[in-house]
This record gives sequence, C-alpha cells and structure tokens, in this order.
Amino acid sequence: MTTSERRKLISLTCASMTQHGIVLLLMGPVLPSVIEAFQISESAAGLMLGMGSLGFTLGPMAAGTIADRAGARWILLSGLAAEVILLGAFGFIPSFLLALFTYLALSFAAAFVETAVNVIPALIERQQAGSLMNRVHLFFSIGAFICPFLAGLILKATGDWRPVFWLTALPTALLLLLALRVTFPPLPVGSGALEKPVVPLATLLRDRSILLGALALFLYVGAEIGASNWIVLYLQRELGFATLVATSGLSILWIGIMVGRYLNSLLAKRHSSRELVLWAGIGGLATCLALLTARTPAAAYTWLGMIGLCMSGVYPNIMAELNGRDPARAGAVTGFLTVAAAAGAMIFQPLLGVVAQWLSLPAAIAIPGVLMGLLAVAYLGAYEPRPLALK
Repeated sequence: MTTSERRKLISLTCASMTQHGIVLLLMGPVLPSVIEAFQISESAAGLMLGMGSLGFTLGPMAAGTIADRAGARWILLSGLAAEVILLGAFGFIPSFLLALFTYLALSFAAAFVETAVNVIPALIERQQAGSLMNRVHLFFSIGAFICPFLAGLILKATGDWRPVFWLTALPTALLLLLALRVTFPPLPVGSGALEKPVVPLATLLRDRSILLGALALFLYVGAEIGASNWIVLYLQRELGFATLVATSGLSILWIGIMVGRYLNSLLAKRHSSRELVLWAGIGGLATCLALLTARTPAAAYTWLGMIGLCMSGVYPNIMAELNGRDPARAGAVTGFLTVAAAAGAMIFQPLLGVVAQWLSLPAAIAIPGVLMGLLAVAYLGAYEPRPLALK
C-alpha cells in the first residue's frame, strides 16, 4: 500500500470505530425511555440487552472466517449496510418482542464492524500494533462519549427515543459510501502457501495466552457494557438526576476511556499488556465501588471519569497482543476473542437486570467493579505471545 492509501485506511478505520462506539452505546441513554415505552421491568430490559449481546456473540466467528478468506473490506461493508437498514427499522418497532429480535440482528451486524476494525491494525502495523490499536480504540471512545450527550439532547427535545436510532442511520450510510472508495491491503498468506490454512478451534483452545485473554475480555466487556447500559438508570433513579445530567454522566465515563486510550497508546510502547491490564483491573475495582458513595453530580462525574481511565486500555491491549501474532490468521483469533468478549455482555446484562430488580440498583452497579478485579487475576498468568502452531 502507498502512504496515501495507508492513511486513508487508518482514517476509515478510526471513523468506523467512532460510528461503532455510537451504535453500541445507543441503548444505555434511552434505556429508561424504552422501559417506559414498552412497560417492561428491569429484568425484561436486561433480557433485551442480553439478546443484543447474543447477536454480538454469534457475529464475530462468521466475520472472522470471512475476514481471513475474503478480506476485512467485505465484513466492514456488509456490517455497515445491515446497520443502516436495522437502525432505521428499529424506530418503527411496535412491540417489545420484535424489539428483542431486531436488537439481536443489529448487534450481529455491529459484530462485523467490530471484527473488521480490530483486524485492520494487525494487517497494516506489526511492530507497534498495540499502540495503533489503542489509537483506533480511542475513536470508539469518542463515539461512545458523543452518543449519550446527543441522545440526551434528542430525548429532551423530542421526548421520544425512536429518533435517536433514525438519526444514527444517516452517518452510518455516509460511512458506508466512503468505505466503498478506500483501498484495503491484499490478503496476507502463510509462508510458501497460496492458500491459508484455517486455524482449528482446538488449536486456539490449546493456547493458554488466548484462553486467558478470552476470559479477561469476557469479564471486561461484561463490566464495560454493564456500566454503560445501567449507569443512566442508576443516576436517574438512585440519585435523582435529571435526564440530561444522567446521560452526561455516561459521556463522562467515555471521556475517561477516551483520554485513557490515548495514554495507553503511549504506555504500550514501554510496558507489556499484562502490566497495563493488571493495574487497570485493580483501579477499576476500586473506582467502581467508590462511585457508590457519590451523591452529587460533581462526585459522580469524578468517579465515572476515573472508572473510564481504568477501563480504557484493557480491550485494545489484549486484542493487539493476541491477534497481532500472525496477521494471516488475525481474523480467526479476533473472532474467537470477540465471541468471548460478547459472551460476557450476553451473560452479565441479564444478571445486572435481575440484581437491579430483586436486590437494588447499587448492587447491580457494583458488579462491573468486581469483574474488573477478576479480569486482572485472569490475565496475570498469560504467556508472552508466540506463533500459533497448526496441527
């Protein structure tokens, strides 16, 4: 690739990450309005979030396989195209049952975008993949920061959650048109082979570093998505914050993640991913629990920003270390890790809903902190990266 083509591809990847952050954070700001619109309980809301996570769990393995065989370009284009259709359709959903399956399909499409933007850095940067991955994920944080604030403004202006989805479809369609004009790198192949062998699932399961990385991502995404989807409801119901103040709290969380990912792009050049993930887990545990002591917007915003800083580097550091070992098979490894990550959201979202309904919202909000502490322990024993041995 020429320097100009490389820059355009990196720009597209960053823009896609921004859009991806917006799509994945859409439900958190509108969750109280969706609960009211469909007259459902917290447990039913947790079921819908779990269905979305199920779609995000099913998508990556298919997307990873396609990425290795046909290239990241095709999974990015198909994911964006499906999102345009489903974002538009979601605003017309007349019943909660249809909302469940539409949200599952939307998350399935989002998994294709997620896989593409995690594969591309490994294809274009081998030596500093961790640094580039953190920079790319910085743009996810930008989208996630923008989303709650804009969603809050739309909710305040219209009193309806549906325009939030309709308006998100417009920039997604623009991004799809731009992606059609960008050159992608040729498919990498194994040495001396015209056809790339498929990485058997059994091979991935025998690799301790990948298993521990998958477990850490399972716990991390359960914590990140758990905090993102339930914090607005917590701030509104428990602390009595107004709608815009509560949705802005979610933006503060993602400002912390955004700043933290920039810092991690620098720290990754000097420190191993295991060190960074260890300290992130310890800090995440402490700050999530400290949030429960907040009673004012200033205190809540302070702790939410700190939580974001602690959460920021976990996903990109683990993903860059493990899928950058062999770009020819980055799709399979990325798919496997993304499935594990999405499974964490799928399992813990309904759990948080049940805990919120039958115990309390503060108890549910404490769970992400516990998961952050557990992921540090899980990833502590990961081996240094080494080439996959196909057998």
